[in-house]
Amino acid sequence: MAVGAFPSERATLAHKPTSSFSSTSASARVQWPLSRPSNLYRPLFGEIISLCELYSIANVVVFPSSSSTQSSYQPYSQQNGAGGAGHGSAPPSPFIEALQNIGLGSPSWSASAISVFTLILPSADGYVTRSDFLKLRLQDFPYKILRTFEPLRPLQKYSAARPSYGPVTSEYDLATLVESAAGVVQWEDLPTSVSFVDLEVYRTRLTEELRDRLHNAPWLSSTPIARKRVALVRGRPNITAGGPVYRAATALGLDLVIVDEEGHWLQADTEENKMHREAFLVTDMTEDAGVVDRIIQSLVNYPLPIHGVFTLSDNFFVAVAQVAEALGLPASPVSAFETSVDKYRSRLLQNVPGQTARVSSVRELESLLSTGSNQQAAFTPRFPLIVKPTKGWSSECVSKVNNLTDLATAVQKATSRHGSAAVIEPFFDGPEMDVNFVLLDGEILFSEIADEPPCDADSNSATVHSTFSPEALTLPSALPAEEQDIAKSTLRDILVNLGFCTGVFHVEARMVNSSFEYRNQDGVVDLVRKHTHSLLDSGAECKLIEINARPPGYRVTVPTRHTYGVDYFAAHMLAAAGDKNRLRLTTRPYSHVLGGNINDSERGAQYWSRLVYIPAPAAGTVQWPSKLAPCEELQRRKPDLADKIVLGVDYCVPGDKVELYTDGARTYVAHLLVVSRESRRDAIRLGEEVQKAFAIDIEAPITIKAEVSDGETDVDPDAEGCE
Repeated sequence: MAVGAFPSERATLAHKPTSSFSSTSASARVQWPLSRPSNLYRPLFGEIISLCELYSIANVVVFPSSSSTQSSYQPYSQQNGAGGAGHGSAPPSPFIEALQNIGLGSPSWSASAISVFTLILPSADGYVTRSDFLKLRLQDFPYKILRTFEPLRPLQKYSAARPSYGPVTSEYDLATLVESAAGVVQWEDLPTSVSFVDLEVYRTRLTEELRDRLHNAPWLSSTPIARKRVALVRGRPNITAGGPVYRAATALGLDLVIVDEEGHWLQADTEENKMHREAFLVTDMTEDAGVVDRIIQSLVNYPLPIHGVFTLSDNFFVAVAQVAEALGLPASPVSAFETSVDKYRSRLLQNVPGQTARVSSVRELESLLSTGSNQQAAFTPRFPLIVKPTKGWSSECVSKVNNLTDLATAVQKATSRHGSAAVIEPFFDGPEMDVNFVLLDGEILFSEIADEPPCDADSNSATVHSTFSPEALTLPSALPAEEQDIAKSTLRDILVNLGFCTGVFHVEARMVNSSFEYRNQDGVVDLVRKHTHSLLDSGAECKLIEINARPPGYRVTVPTRHTYGVDYFAAHMLAAAGDKNRLRLTTRPYSHVLGGNINDSERGAQYWSRLVYIPAPAAGTVQWPSKLAPCEELQRRKPDLADKIVLGVDYCVPGDKVELYTDGARTYVAHLLVVSRESRRDAIRLGEEVQKAFAIDIEAPITIKAEVSDGETDVDPDAEGCE
């Protein structure tokens, strides 16, 4: 089934003029038991279907009453068990009352709409791996969901109902299933103008879509799940970046302890903060020789056992690995982190002799270029080159260099950022990509490749001042399957050889000698096959840019969760807790095949998505003239784009100060996720429309003085662009 077929079907059901439910011919085609038994308040049809090996479902359609008297559509709870006018006395509807008891159904039961419900019934007993499983797997469903009921608590034992398949005419049986279901979904009402044939198509499409989302994703573990406690070193800077982490921990039944500085926003024992974490351990996080011992002491002094420790802050990777090693907690080797955070050492994993060097100053660069001056005398710059800090993130102070004069400028910029050395390396020409992995003992449980379109510094006319700040990200990748396989196998081997065998890893790379290139075709810039490339050509190589031993930042992790149904933050915490069974169970992507393509490289995404970064258009003070946040204002102003935007996150509020650049990288004010079930090209086109339509008012000051920080105490890959 092609997911792209859904929008047109949905439009047909919602707007196409069709025969009403009184049509005799339509009724004859469907053969449903639509007669109204004496015990029914409203006619309904229920059917139990074997969805897959893991689940059965019960689809229930509730029709309007045949009476034209409006009062007869009031629920029984409002009529004290009495039927409406013209009906006489009638018993309550057990099914409708069961729905109302869990907060579903309608307070008015409109006479002009058809209500549709789906009950999710796991096929076997088990223990709940994640309490918000349905919310995760059904996000951005092509048919609108009004409400979802998920009664299960994390880790609890669930006993399967195991009903017989086929039609269900007893409301009492359906009511019992409501009470025993693992979840119930109420879909958006359908108009009564929908024919029986179209309603049958709707039920079929609904079932097929549910199968694509659920058939390979176990909600339950066959064995009991021990409750565990994990410590997050460095809490998130705000609820926007931290919310997905805290909510995932709660849904997984993980008790979360935060280790951070005095004054962090999660420190206070407010009721809201207690929803996000179990405890806050005040710790001096100064990055000195004693920080590891201080973190260890905080964890040892906590009265409850700690089963895992992790961080999402790049400059604490090594320290946290040392903490885990000292306490005997699950973690990759310290040596692996020490290599990954040093961009010179990680570059040497794919060394190009004579083209890679490390310098601490412009003077050392000059010495390096002097023949025979030191052991690196073999270094011979071949332009273009890349210069970047050995310790850095978010494309900060990364420069493309085309001549010796610019080389000195780039080294000065890189060494001034964090007080660290600069690495000089080759510029690898080819499509850039983000390759994300979830590994378990070296096995790839899940991996995806996202394409990063060319940025300013990729241009042939780029200067040393051009930036590598990303402008967008497109999922899934358009690279051919064989090149994606090369990227995954090359980078996976690098990770495992370093010692990174279990966890979530965000790796940036380029595909050199790719058969694809970015080209403008009819106004859309995307990857297409090179004109000069033949099927006999070969030689594609994956070249590592950097390793991040963590999930991608919030801006990318949440779009992946929407596109594939895989939550990197959840996987990261389960790996830290050593919960290998749930790590395997919770990393199953959807089973969609986009555009009918059976290429496994495109399997799993429910749509093509385009993550659009919005850079600050000017320096100054943020204003909201309309009193609406810019993402919300855009969706109200452009309703034709609104239903294509599944995420919109603003970073700034009125009064915030923004600069055009922050530490050598573009300052962002928002990001949006735009999706298409029609084509990748359509997703890119929509993303460009959204980027052009986005408007933020920035009041320019009389003068703006740029300041360059000489260091920072914490690194947040999701750092917002506003001060």
